[in-house]
Amino acid sequence: MLKHPLFLIIDGMSQAYRAYFAIRGLASSQGLPTNAVYGFAIMLKRVLEKYPPDYIAVALDSSERTARHAQYEFYKATRKKMPPDLSQQLPYIRRFCEAMRISVLEIPGHEADDIIASVSTQALAAGLYPVVVTLDKDLYQLIDTILVLNTSKDDLIVDREKVRELFGVTPEQIPDLLALWGDSSDNIPGAPGIGEKGARDLIQKFGSVEALLDRAEEVSNTKHRTSLLGNREQILLSKQLVTIDTKLTIPVEWTAFKVQPPDRAVLMPLLKELEFTGLIKQYLPPDAGPFVEVVRTDLVPAVDDRVFFDIHEDRVSLWSGSGSISSVPLDRRVEALFSNTRIRKVTYDLKTALLRLRGRGIELFPPYDDPLLMAYLLFPNRGKYELPDVVFELTGQTVTEGDERTPWIERLFKEFSPRTAQEVSRPYTEIELPLSPVLVDMELAGLRIDVNVLERMSREMGAQLDDLTRKICEIADCDFNINSPRQLGEILFDKLNLPRPRKLRKSGQYSTAVEILEELAAEHELPRLVLEYRQLSKFTSTYVDVIPKLIDPKTQRLHTSFHQAAASTGRLSSSNPNLQNIPVRADLGRKIRGAFIPEEGWWFVSADYSQVELRILAHLSGDERLAEAFSAGEDIHRRTAAAVLGLPMDAVTRQQRERAKAVNFGIVYGQTPFGLAQQLGISPEEAADFISRYFDQYQGVQRYIENCLSLARDLGVTRTLFGRIRQHPEINSRNGMRRSMAERTAINSPIQGTAADIIKLAMIRIAEELRRQKLRTRMVLQVHDELIFEVPEEELYIGEAIRNLMQDVVQLNVPLTVDVKQGKTWEALG
Repeated sequence: MLKHPLFLIIDGMSQAYRAYFAIRGLASSQGLPTNAVYGFAIMLKRVLEKYPPDYIAVALDSSERTARHAQYEFYKATRKKMPPDLSQQLPYIRRFCEAMRISVLEIPGHEADDIIASVSTQALAAGLYPVVVTLDKDLYQLIDTILVLNTSKDDLIVDREKVRELFGVTPEQIPDLLALWGDSSDNIPGAPGIGEKGARDLIQKFGSVEALLDRAEEVSNTKHRTSLLGNREQILLSKQLVTIDTKLTIPVEWTAFKVQPPDRAVLMPLLKELEFTGLIKQYLPPDAGPFVEVVRTDLVPAVDDRVFFDIHEDRVSLWSGSGSISSVPLDRRVEALFSNTRIRKVTYDLKTALLRLRGRGIELFPPYDDPLLMAYLLFPNRGKYELPDVVFELTGQTVTEGDERTPWIERLFKEFSPRTAQEVSRPYTEIELPLSPVLVDMELAGLRIDVNVLERMSREMGAQLDDLTRKICEIADCDFNINSPRQLGEILFDKLNLPRPRKLRKSGQYSTAVEILEELAAEHELPRLVLEYRQLSKFTSTYVDVIPKLIDPKTQRLHTSFHQAAASTGRLSSSNPNLQNIPVRADLGRKIRGAFIPEEGWWFVSADYSQVELRILAHLSGDERLAEAFSAGEDIHRRTAAAVLGLPMDAVTRQQRERAKAVNFGIVYGQTPFGLAQQLGISPEEAADFISRYFDQYQGVQRYIENCLSLARDLGVTRTLFGRIRQHPEINSRNGMRRSMAERTAINSPIQGTAADIIKLAMIRIAEELRRQKLRTRMVLQVHDELIFEVPEEELYIGEAIRNLMQDVVQLNVPLTVDVKQGKTWEALG
């Protein structure tokens, strides 16, 4: 039990270093390394809760030379320079301490150890009980004046007895021990040839370095005796260097060290800047959220120019931003408000609001705003955009089910609106906002399903799964659960003795991931059958058996959900079910698509951008050869193979074209020679040579990649042609794997993001045209670079208009081309 009044003194540098090396790769979305600050904050929270102090301070080293450097010019000479991404975090550790109202002790020309020792000595004299939070064994020599809390050993309290247990000497003898032992981290030479055990034995016998040196002839170990006799001055100097100074003159006002509550106004913005969302809740328990009186009424309030609204089951909350909130029935009474084009309507998740209003026969007319879309565009890497998640990240406050959300919608709108206008205005106003009602139309339209096709597939696939199960168990010579990674691993690697994967999971199980099974399938039938089993099982459980259950009994159609705020690239995703993940070329994927059919007398029409990402690359890079090939309508893969290999176009073989195709698309995704080699089954040297020759031919592409990486390293973000941003926090990471991944993302994001923007713009323009012509044709699906429409037979001519709209939606320096097809099933579209 620690005594009070307790004075905790934290050795800031040892804690910062430990956190830096213990937590790797942590950085903010802006690319700021934060691992040391985070680890320091976690340590502080834990220690404060476990040992609540009355007084507290943090000691930091000075960057200037100290008295020890004057004593020994090589002091700390071998210590590596502080890593740049650690030194970058020290100001944030200071700011964190200031926000916590913790005094920072830092004196030019003096080390933290000496500051800690001197302040501790004064504290003890003042009636306080100092405990030093450190990982530095040097400070153990102060025990009796202090206790040590060693955070590397499960917060071990080190007292006099513990020092003797750990080192075999008393605290006072620690300098003598280190004088012999030496300290490589501080370049303290010690006694050559005398290690930890030898030093301990000698000090235990002779008591001190001085006594030992005076009686060196008595030492029986020849090596030790020779070292002592030949290095007397060096050993005495080493003791001076490791002895901590307890007598620095440090004026102290004890009230400055009194524990105080954090400064919320300073700590909250700092934790937000560092993106320590979880720590906000730990350090700053939430205040009550904004309270605004809610009045249930049947009267729609008068609104001047803006209303914030949130839809509940059968009511809608309406608020102007001041006064009370009106909760009114969700019926025709709100139509006049929602159709008023002079009033700006603000809600969170516009698409869902539009769906709910449509369900009540109510239309919402522009202008409107959606803080969810703002958050998505400003922070595309976040992943979670539910209102409670965003509120918590922004304020540290909790929104629970049943809370009135309208004041939070207003708060988020005011927070994000200025930044949206400044940073992502075009993708917000021209793409995402007008896209929401288009997606609503598509979801409500849905798709017709031939359930008989899926039921037949279910029976056939069930029989195939039974047959595969029988075959797999026969080969294994036992029954086991194929879906259990543990049991499968035991069969593959213990029973069949197949080559084991290099790494074991933390659970201790062998990994049976797809890539491992694919390698094993080349030498044994069982993993090949398991891969087949898994594919069948996935298609059955994800699509074949699920889709019939998702058909709406009222419309008899499947209504998938489209998500705007999902992929960080700007691509749409879908769920219930995910129709974008049905493989195009897989036989099972084609059969499932065969179950999607249009209404009687209608057709499916697909419009698919051809090689859109490569055309965007040609535009963004300004590469003349690439642009020339597209403008001439050439086969770009054959053209690349011919250029790289120095062949005529008609002499390029199919294999050579496939290699060129892999390079063309691989360049877009920042593919490395190693990745290309794996994909094509060639050596890394061959792959590197092919890529090098590619860049010789397409030098504009190489410049584009270099410019992308340079901008990303300087700014931490990349932009699409339309201004959509994506942050790359790991782009300057010291971790090679993380940095490489960030570099590939930085190369690809402007291209893939521009492709996403282009097809979204096309969807908006086509929806406007269909509405203008009052056609019955409906857009029903978007998959990657393809749009699918359900078209009555008499309107099939619209295919050509769709092609033209998609090709003309943006002017690049190369033509966009669109392939249009029609068919009686989704499968028939190819």
